[in-house]
Amino acid sequence: MTERFVIFSFYGYFVAFFLFEFVLTRFRLGSAGKGDKDPLTLVFFFIAPTVGMFVWISSINRHAIPAHPTWLLWGIGVICGLLGFAVRSIGKRTLGRQFTVRVQIQDQHDLVDHGIYGVIRHPLYTGALLEWMAPPFLLGSPPGFLFLTLPVLIGVLQRIPREERLLLEAFGERYRAYMGRTKRLVPGVW
Repeated sequence: MTERFVIFSFYGYFVAFFLFEFVLTRFRLGSAGKGDKDPLTLVFFFIAPTVGMFVWISSINRHAIPAHPTWLLWGIGVICGLLGFAVRSIGKRTLGRQFTVRVQIQDQHDLVDHGIYGVIRHPLYTGALLEWMAPPFLLGSPPGFLFLTLPVLIGVLQRIPREERLLLEAFGERYRAYMGRTKRLVPGVW
């Protein structure tokens, strides 16, 4: 693989990521008055991966961290990224007006348990993890998972219990039954 192609595709991926997340699909913070005020969400989903990306890339540029891209790894990265975009897009579209970045119950909120939500309870988190797995594959640099994917995984794992408690409070046995027939992040696994 040529270095120029790898660098172009890496930065191209992040342009596509930001366009997708903030321009091409729904992005709503939600109501500050009703919403989850947990600062860890901001830290693990935005600050840590962004800082991690700059530390990781500067370490690669200084040859402190290896990057050995291959066509196979690059292809896996593209597939992870596109799959992440698709899962998040479908999840956001399925939630419609109920989608917000903050963990909260909207006015006239209804339990969404159809479409992709009939397969897994948290497809937006699954999609986010796939999106943040893509760059380390694109560059063939496993340490990138520690800098990018791990903070998002920690954020997801600390956020899911809070979100599920809120949904149990709002929907009671309906949500408990939904939990019994679906997995959290990976269909049929967990």
